[in-house]
This record gives sequence, C-alpha cells and structure tokens, in this order.
Amino acid sequence: MARRLALHYVARSSPVHRLDARTKLFAVLVLSCALLRSNSLALSTLTLALATTTAAARLPWSLLGRTCRGWLPFLAMIFLVQSFSLPDVPLQIARDEVFKSCDPLRIWRAVSAFFPRQEVFRALATVWRSGLMVLWAVMFTAVTPPRDVQHAVLWLLRPLPFCPARRIAVMVALTLRFFTQLLDDLERIRVAEQARLGDKPFRPVRRLRTTVSALFRKAIIQSETTALALAARDYREDVSVDIPPWPVHHGLILSLVAIGLAALHFF
Repeated sequence: MARRLALHYVARSSPVHRLDARTKLFAVLVLSCALLRSNSLALSTLTLALATTTAAARLPWSLLGRTCRGWLPFLAMIFLVQSFSLPDVPLQIARDEVFKSCDPLRIWRAVSAFFPRQEVFRALATVWRSGLMVLWAVMFTAVTPPRDVQHAVLWLLRPLPFCPARRIAVMVALTLRFFTQLLDDLERIRVAEQARLGDKPFRPVRRLRTTVSALFRKAIIQSETTALALAARDYREDVSVDIPPWPVHHGLILSLVAIGLAALHFF
C-alpha cells in the first residue's frame, strides 16, 4: 500500500536478520558514535559497509533510494546553510557582478564568494555523515523485528536500579510501530486526495490543513485502539520476560569493529 516502507521490518532469510537484536543495537550505537567525527576514509568505509550489509540482508536497493529521496530536502537545506558564507567584498559589488555582468567567469567568481570551496567540502561531509546515520537507522529497523527491539532494550535497562525497564522497552517498540503506521496513514491520505483531485488546484495551505487534521484523527484512533488492546490482554509490568543470554562471540566481534573504526578515525 505505502511506498514509504523505509522504517518497516522486511522479513528475509539472511545472516543479518538472524543476528541477535542486541548485537545489531550495539553495532548501530558504535557506528553512530563513529560518524560523529569521521574523515573521508572512515565515511567511505562505512558507506561500503552499508552497501555490503544491504546485499547480505537481501534487501531491495530501492529501500535506500526511497529513504534518500525523502530526506533530500532536509539534507539540501543543511548543505545550503552550512556552505553559505558572507564574502569579504561588499554585498553591493557582489550583487552588481552577478546581475549586471554577462561574463560567466565573473559570475562564477561572485557566486563562489558566497560559497567558499572549503565550506562546500565541509558541508558535503556533513550531509554525507547525516545521510549515513539515517540509512544505518533504516537498516536496523529493516532487519530487526519490533519485538526483538523491545527485548534488547529490556535486557539493556534491566540491571539499572529504579528504572522501569519493561515500560521503557514497550514504549520504544510502540514508538517504532506508531511511526511506521503514521507514514502509512500519510501515504493513504495522499493517495485518497489524488483520487479525489484534492491536489488540483495547488493550494499548499489547504492541503496541509486537511492532511494534518486527518493524520491527527487517525493517530488518536490508533492510540485508543492500542490502549484498549493492552487493557484487554491484562498488560502488567511486573510479569517477568525470559530473554536468552547474549552470545559472547558477538561482543568480541563488536569490540574488533570498534577498534577498527577508531583506527580509521585517527588514520
């Protein structure tokens, strides 16, 4: 139904899907920390690792393409804001060179004054880093069922004292489920508007008001349905959940990955 299946679980029979959810959760945390400050070599390595993981998980490549297309406006805004810089010459002179000169070379020099090469490269690195963070998060949700995510969070928070681990784990799983459901509802509303010619004539304010009201109504109904379902099943936080122990060799593998990423960072 929905085209934007970016945050849905995609069932496949692959080694990545069979990995423990705690291993995948720690791997995403390690990769996110590595992406905070990375050079071009580390970014290239993580991009190659993302492509390799996608192929190993037997996921459709269109999944990453849809995600990039959806985040493209935000990434473009980040790039423009970070790469823009006021020139050293007065703005009046730069404007005159752009609008009154017919020489392409002078126009290019005037535009380059607002977008220095160093700032452009820095903005490209930031966009690259942000895109990898989003794609790795999408990869995690695509290969990990929500119930396994809930058990992983519960196992992680259970040793902490005075922490409602069961409640937090359930809320994390429900948040992932509700977010994907909102994306599906948004796509259904868009298709319904197109079927009723609601997008013609183009009235962005009216379309936004209609879409937000319909989406808010669906979210309220879904929240009430979920609350009634939990009450009907006698949900209790004091019920123990048996979680198998975390494989030790997975921790060793993650340690080697963390050491390799740290070496790439300081290379």
